[in-house]
Amino acid sequence: MAKKKDEIPKEIDDELKSPKFNKSKTYTSTGYILELNETDKKVDIQVYEPIAGTTILEGLILSEKINLNDIEKGVVCEFKLDELKAPLSKKTVDYLKEQGITLTEIIQFELKELKVIDENA
Repeated sequence: MAKKKDEIPKEIDDELKSPKFNKSKTYTSTGYILELNETDKKVDIQVYEPIAGTTILEGLILSEKINLNDIEKGVVCEFKLDELKAPLSKKTVDYLKEQGITLTEIIQFELKELKVIDENA
């Protein structure tokens, strides 16, 4: 049984809340915007070719080069994405395993570029 959230050791909680990301890969894929969160400057996208085992990527950080006014939901686009990985320490991995969670790294995606391919799709 998992411990209560307030019982997570501070150093493990800190590592999970503020992971240290390294750029891992860059992907180019086509798909469309599902949702836009203007407040947090994040988007959810659907891609046609799976990335990291899925076709829906949620909470992508937007590059500063992308203008929010250029984003339109449901329009077919070509995306350039950076995959960022933060490996977790052995102590954190072991702690999570005790909680029944298998996790060795945190993966985050950043939307670097967006190009509209077909506005009529």
